[in-house]
This record gives sequence, C-alpha cells and structure tokens, in this order.
Amino acid sequence: MKKVLLGSTTLLTAGLLASPAFAADGIKLSLGGFMRTAVLANFDDAGNGELGDGRYNTGVFSDGEIYFTGKTKLDNGITVGARVELEAEQANDQIDAAYAFFQGGFGEFRIGTLSGALGGFCVTPVGGTTNFGAFTQNQVINNANQGVPNNRAAICRSVDGMIGSDKSEKLVYMTPNFGGFQLAVSWAPNGGHESSEVTDFHSGMPVAMDGEQRNIVDAYAMFTRDFDGWGVQWGGGGSWATSMGGDPAHNQKKGAFYQSGLNLTFGNFSIGGGFEYMQNVIQKADYHDDFWVAGGGVAYKIDAYTVGLQYSHNEGNYTDDNVERKTNTMALTGKYAMGPGISLDGTLQYTWADGDKGDAAHGGYDSFGLGLGTAFNF
Repeated sequence: MKKVLLGSTTLLTAGLLASPAFAADGIKLSLGGFMRTAVLANFDDAGNGELGDGRYNTGVFSDGEIYFTGKTKLDNGITVGARVELEAEQANDQIDAAYAFFQGGFGEFRIGTLSGALGGFCVTPVGGTTNFGAFTQNQVINNANQGVPNNRAAICRSVDGMIGSDKSEKLVYMTPNFGGFQLAVSWAPNGGHESSEVTDFHSGMPVAMDGEQRNIVDAYAMFTRDFDGWGVQWGGGGSWATSMGGDPAHNQKKGAFYQSGLNLTFGNFSIGGGFEYMQNVIQKADYHDDFWVAGGGVAYKIDAYTVGLQYSHNEGNYTDDNVERKTNTMALTGKYAMGPGISLDGTLQYTWADGDKGDAAHGGYDSFGLGLGTAFNF
C-alpha cells in the first residue's frame, strides 16, 4: 500500500510537469468553519472511589474551528490548493490540520497534517446529531470510560489515533468516484507526529520513539448511491502499523484496526449499524490488549425535525492492570434545522457499565444524561 501511495505521487508529479499549468488567477482564499455549544447534565450512582466520584453533574461546553481554504484551477484542469484548520478551544496546538491538495481526473491527493483514510472517511450509524449520540459524537455526557480511555464507543479510530487525534503528517489519496464507489488510502510514516519545528525551516528527522507505531497504512472503501425510492451508504476498511520505532518492549505489538458501517435510507426513514475492532491498543509498554465497539441506530425526518435512536456496546481490557469493562449506551436524539447550517439538537441518554474486580466499575455503573446543544456551520 505504501508503494501505491508513492507511485501515485510519481504519476501526479509527472502530470504536473508534462506541460505548462498556469492559472488565469492565483490562489484565492475563502473562510469556513463551525461552532458547537452544549449544556449537559449527568446523574449517576457515583460512590466513594467509584466512577463519577468527585466529578460535577452539570457543565457548559463548546467547540469551534475556522477553516482557511485557498485554491485555483489551472489551465490543464487540475485544481490545486491548501487548507488550514484553526482550533478555537484547543490549548496546546491551535492548528488542527494543515495540508495541500491536488484534484483532477486522477482523483485527489493530499499531503500534510490531516486524518487518514479510516479516520477521515469512515461510515457511522444513523440516529446521532452533531453533538450527541451513543457513539463518539462531539459530547460524551457519562463517566463510564473514566480510567479506561480507550474503552469508549469510538467507531472511527485509526492506529495513528491510538492516543489523541489521528491528524498527523501523512499522504492521502482518493480515487475518482466510479458509480458511487470510491477508495481512499493513506500513509503516515510516524504515528501521531505533527510538524514541531519552532523555526521557519525543517532540520533533521523525527526522534525514534520506543514502541511508536510507524509506517501506518489505512485503506477504506466507500459506496454511496441513491436508487429508486431508497439509498445505501457503506464503508469498510482498516488501519495497520507495518513497523515500530525505537526499541519496543518485548510485549509491545503493532496495532491493527478494522471498521465497517452500513446505512440504508427509505424515504424519510433510515437505519444502520457499524462496528470497529481494535487489536493491540497500546498506551504504555505493558499494554497490548484489544477493544471493540458495535451498535446501530434509526432516524426519521419530519420536515425540519429529525428524531433518532442509537445503541452502542463497547468492551475491552487492560490485562496488566486487571481492568476489564463493558459499557452500553442508549441515546434518544432530536434535531431541528433552523436554517442552512444552523441547527439545535438535544438528547436523553442512559448508560450502564460493569467491570471486573480490579475495575472502578465493579458492581455496576448507571448514568442518566441530558443535553441541549447548537451546531452552526459557516
């Protein structure tokens, strides 16, 4: 797969150099972005030393980004440009993604800091809103994942995003759309790395970190098509580390994640499901355990209103910490489209979890959550 990406780069370069590719106008900049807010309330059975102990029951939360996109179409028909995403809420790294792109009859090629094929294009079950759902939407209300951060209903994770975001330096290629079918592949040489130079030039190669996931290859296939009275959206693929950096511990292993999702639409009604299996999720040198999540949802649209219901089940363990947890979430959601790019959403959720004797969820955990939010796109 790495050879495919490098081969695509060679073909693209040859095409650009084959003839003059001037544009009538230079690259022009446009702005976009989103702003999301939420008011949340969580009521659980937290006791001394149990999940939720010492945490507040209510809170106000927000998330936003501004996109800067510049592009132009050359005389040879190829569109070139760049995109930079500026975070409104992130304290340590204000730039969320930054990459250049080339679009044409060959498909699209991207290079820079961005999500890979799995994280960027995966299909998730219907029934959720921008802010809320039983999977990893923008807001998680309950404390069921406390102490086991990987054991959450994350259904679009790549090996590159084992810890935190998967937006690292990589190459991404997408084929043209063939009757609704499209394939995306990506290659990240160093998992989780972003450009960290404090000067305006690059000097030297990244540090070889012990046990780091390296040469991560994603491949994800998609099929989306509307038929007479119904439609289908399917996606499936995986993410694999083909090597490890530095001097890994004897029990550290290369990660391998597999994901798929399918949604069907019949008029105003839609139904779907999905799953992800995460093999050798690594947090520390002695962690090499597996996690998985599965579930589904339904949604029904009535004019400007959409009502949805989702269920997710996820489980995993940290063998060396004697922690094993199973978590279930049922989420009823509602959305009202006030206008183009402007919506209000809400949710009622019930979450229950249990764990083994070494887990804070031993004996069970129950949570009832409420949320009201806004989602603006511009």
